[in-house]
Amino acid sequence: MKRAEKILELKNYLSGLYPQTGVFLHADTDFHFLIAVILSAQAMDRVVNAVVPGLFAAYPDIPSLAEAPYEDVLAKIRKVGLGPSKAKNIIALAKVLHEQYGDEIPLQREELETLPGIGHKTSGVFLAERHGAKYIPVDTHIERITKRLRIVQLSSSPSEIEAILEKYYPYDDCIEFHRQMILFGRNVCLASSSRKCETCPLRFCMDRKKEKD
Repeated sequence: MKRAEKILELKNYLSGLYPQTGVFLHADTDFHFLIAVILSAQAMDRVVNAVVPGLFAAYPDIPSLAEAPYEDVLAKIRKVGLGPSKAKNIIALAKVLHEQYGDEIPLQREELETLPGIGHKTSGVFLAERHGAKYIPVDTHIERITKRLRIVQLSSSPSEIEAILEKYYPYDDCIEFHRQMILFGRNVCLASSSRKCETCPLRFCMDRKKEKD
């Protein structure tokens, strides 16, 4: 089966399984969403959503976070994990946005990725969710799924996987496909041996658990 055919079959299956997703992270402004995405690295969305209301109540905008005490920010976000580096990065990001960008967030991906705490996946999620960019950012779930289905090579990096998905995905709802794959990875195509291969109809998967007679 060709790569494009696999992607189409995966999409058709996931659209039946998850016909309407929603944004995983809660935020009412671009800045709040960008900070939430940074905090979500190696953290559960529900934990981030529980933490950010307190953070943004204390520091509601770019100028206030730019002047925030590190120890206070760390205390407010500690539950998400990697608190020291994340606290340092979001304060540094706010300072750069305030001092160099006039409290505006640049919308060019390459420029975004020069800012503190913003990598390729973070920039893609932000631009796709908030500005409709046709990106399919790759997290650990999407990497696992695409490699199991041999949509990509086992040696492919996340950026290479993203480029392949965006090249062969035939529809405009790229971020919806991104969310659907994440939900599939969380609920069915798990990393552990508890993955639910018996419920999945994608028979071209090369890493299916052996089915009992």
